[in-house]
Parts: sequence; structure tokens; C-alpha cells
Amino acid sequence: MTDFITQTEIEWLHGIRDRVKDDMKGIDGIINLLLIAMVTRGHVLLEGNPGLGKTALIRALSGAMEFPKQDVGRIQFTPDLMPSDITGTKMPDDNGRLVFQKGPIFCRLLLADEINRATPKTQAAMLEAMAEFQVTALGQRYDLASELQVRDGTDLTVTPPFMVMATQNPIEQEGTYELPEAQLDRFLFKAVMPFPTRDTLEAIVEKDAGLRKTGSDIAETRASMDQGLANLHRLGRGLRSTEPNEDVKTHILNIVMASVGDFAGVKGLDGVATRELEAFYNERLRYELGPRAATALTLATLGWAAVEEVDPSEPDQLPAKTTNALAKIALPVLRHRMKFDIPYEAGAEETDSHDAMVRRFVSLCAPKREGYDAEFRAAIEQAPEATRF
Repeated sequence: MTDFITQTEIEWLHGIRDRVKDDMKGIDGIINLLLIAMVTRGHVLLEGNPGLGKTALIRALSGAMEFPKQDVGRIQFTPDLMPSDITGTKMPDDNGRLVFQKGPIFCRLLLADEINRATPKTQAAMLEAMAEFQVTALGQRYDLASELQVRDGTDLTVTPPFMVMATQNPIEQEGTYELPEAQLDRFLFKAVMPFPTRDTLEAIVEKDAGLRKTGSDIAETRASMDQGLANLHRLGRGLRSTEPNEDVKTHILNIVMASVGDFAGVKGLDGVATRELEAFYNERLRYELGPRAATALTLATLGWAAVEEVDPSEPDQLPAKTTNALAKIALPVLRHRMKFDIPYEAGAEETDSHDAMVRRFVSLCAPKREGYDAEFRAAIEQAPEATRF
């Protein structure tokens, strides 16, 4: 049976988004990415200076979902952190029997602070959790998100979310370990936490100093946790049963095929565009994408269209909104999955930056059907200012 996204579910998603925005000012794009990751069972990697509200962001999202406090976890990663410090281990109980005691990773929303300060051995434990939604301790596996029944008018079996929002330090800082490509690929998005504007900073100060009310006084109007889990479940199934428009599907496949140098598999480009793309591949591209990147682009595009582009009263228009959505999410989906040869020159221009090369590569892959490539390029040029991540 095919699952369709309904007006009720999109309205609920927009309501959660707006409630988080009430508490967290100036990071609308980051909030959207977190919501998309939660719906699609993905993870988010954030870079940013300390004190920009990453912990508060997770708590605001949890509060909007009405998760209890114990469902929000935080791990401060350090070089001496061991896998068992994350996953838990067996400890003697009052009767001297060894009983597994769960570690802090057993939660629904996890803030992994400075994740790249952990050793590769500890990173391997995180990779299993992010990829398989389970941990292995002393040879035994434990699920991080077991199925449960919720009541939202009907008995519905759902799998609760397990989402990691990780922060990382620049690799050149002392005491950091570069995240392996396999782990980076498990993050649906990599976003840059923007420094607040003056108006946003003023609002943050007023909130933190207790000079104005926060969104906590509207708690009584929020949907129940069971209703929220049910809506998450239906949205996730609905997104996975929906397809982007044909041009976006072609575009996403072009991005992955061009990254591996298979230009016979790149469709919808003319000879001039193909030669320009081949030259970019030969001169700049260093690391190819895999099938997971195509899946991530598809789910993220549909998720952005649902959370930001489509009107709740017209859920059937979601595929038509995916062109703009792909332009908005291409950078955070691909920036940690792609590597380029960037010539270093004093006073290098913005067009030579890593993010600019991601946008250029994605634009070169746009099929030239009925003006789709021009529409997409116009949208991606506006994307950085519109999303701020």
C-alpha cells in the first residue's frame, strides 16, 4: 500500500518548525535541516564557534516534540573517551551479577560535542550506532530505537527516532582526529552554524537574561508525544513513497555519475555542457560520490520541499517544489562528501572556495530540458542567503 503525505502531517511539521523558531532565532535553515534529518532518520554535523546555541537547539527540538528530558543526551568527546563510555558496559548489581548498564548514547536526540576529538576506536562505536541504530557491548547487540505502540486514534507501531547532532573542531586544531569518510557519509547534512545578526543577538540576550518570555508558555497547545511519533512515522513513510519531479531525479543521478567520471550515464546535457563538466571533473574533483549520496539528495530534497516549499493545503504539489528544494539542500548534503583540488593563491576569490565548487559542480550537472538548468542555477545562486548554513 502506498503512503501519501497529507495536509495534516505537513501542518504538524510546520507547527514543530515554528515552535523551535520561537526559541531559536536566526537559524531557520539549520532548524529545517534538523527536522528533515529526524523525519528521514538521518544525522547532522555542525561546525561553529562555541556558545552559538547548539545544546539549546537540541533541547528546543525535543521540547517541541514533547520528549521527556531523559530522551535528550549529550556526550563531550575527548581523546581519552572509550567506546564503553558511550555505549555502556556490564556492571555488577546488588547480587553480584553482571548487568548491562546503558551509556549516554541510549536516547532519541544526541548532541555529540567535538566528535572529532575522539580516537578512531571510539569513532567506530559511533559509526555502528549511526549506521545500524544499535551498539555492540561485550559481544552483545542492543537496539537504540526499538519499536513501540503509540495511540493517536488508532494503535500504530512506530520506530522512535535516533538522531545525532554532532559538532566538530577544525582539523588543524590540536587534539583532533579526522573523521573517516565512512562516518562522514553517515551524516545526512553538514551545516555551518552562522554567527547571529545584531537583531538576533539582541533577541538571544533578552531571552537568556530573562527579559522576555520564551515559547514554553504554549506547551499546552503542543501535540502529545504519541501524536508526534505517529506523525513522524507517517511523514517518513510518505517521503519515501514520493518521488521528485523527473528533472530533479535526472539531476541527482547526473551528480553521482559525473562524480565517478561516467559521463555516458549523465543525461540531458548538450556537448558544450558535457565538455565543461568533464574538464571540471579532470581538473578539480578528487573524491567520488556513492549511492548513499543519491539517496541523501533525494530524501533531503523531498524533506525540504515538505518543510519549507509546499503549502500544507496542496500536499500533492510536493514533487513540483523539488527544483527549488534541491538548490537549497545540495550544499549541506554534499560539502562533506566531496573533495576538490583548490589552487591556493594569495587573495583567492570566493569562487575558488570549497562550497562554491560544490555549487558549481551541481549546477554543471543540471539537465537542459525546458529551461530546467536556468531555473536551477537561479535558485542555487539565491540559496546561500536564503538558508544561511
